[in-house]
Amino acid sequence: MRAVFLLLLIPALHADELTQKMAARLSEEAEAFRKIAPQVLGIEKLHQSAIQPPRRIHPHGATPEQPEWRDREVVSEYAFASFSGQSGAIHELRQVISVDGRKVSDARKAQDALARAILASDDGQKRELLRQFEKLGLRGAVTDFGQLLLLFTPHEIERYEFTPRGARMIGYDRALVFSYQQIDGPEALTLFEEKSGGRAQRLRMQGEVRVRAEDFLPLQITMTVGEGDAPHSLREEAAVTYAMSRYGALLPVSTEHRELRNGQIVAQNNFTYTGFHKFGASSEIQFDAK
Repeated sequence: MRAVFLLLLIPALHADELTQKMAARLSEEAEAFRKIAPQVLGIEKLHQSAIQPPRRIHPHGATPEQPEWRDREVVSEYAFASFSGQSGAIHELRQVISVDGRKVSDARKAQDALARAILASDDGQKRELLRQFEKLGLRGAVTDFGQLLLLFTPHEIERYEFTPRGARMIGYDRALVFSYQQIDGPEALTLFEEKSGGRAQRLRMQGEVRVRAEDFLPLQITMTVGEGDAPHSLREEAAVTYAMSRYGALLPVSTEHRELRNGQIVAQNNFTYTGFHKFGASSEIQFDAK
């Protein structure tokens, strides 16, 4: 019995050691991201496919119009900004360049406007950019996925419990997979429910962290949240892929997001992020040469 107990204990100790190493590297990279994120600009391309509700009112007894899928393409100058009114919380900001192939802003002017909003001493310009993006009428929770890594800064990581879940391939890299679940602290996700007049719901997070097996570098973070029961259930799923930038910190490469209602997909958002570069934090904005 003693020999069997020891054999069972060894894998458990190994799993705990792997988890500790993963958590240490994860929090280190999250902190590096927190420092570099407000200093970079990039290009975000969003492709959304979403079900559009019927627009017409039908007489009693008439066959209702079936919902249709609609595709949208939005290209934006993209950045992260710290909001002073929220204890330094970092949010995504966008200055839209084109919508469905139609140009709405010059790229250079969009860069300048976005950089100036980031460097503004108050949050007014930042909030105005958020409102402008909301006016596009995109369906689903389509913002603030790029900084998912910030869940695990040294200050926050203790709020999550990690469990090893084996290995899988992420591109050409063998990745170790760890599930996480929020066990403490305030709910990490705010969901604005359209059908309830924009009512904010605070939800606890769970998902997976996928790290490179050889050195525990985070490669991908997933998120799953849900609330309600059928026929009114809502589920949000997202997977954010990261890569090491030339600035010595991880930055997002892509995000895949799905919104499901009563088990059926009603919106899919695919983001890609490219061309990240730093700008000078001064009154005269200077961009690095690409």
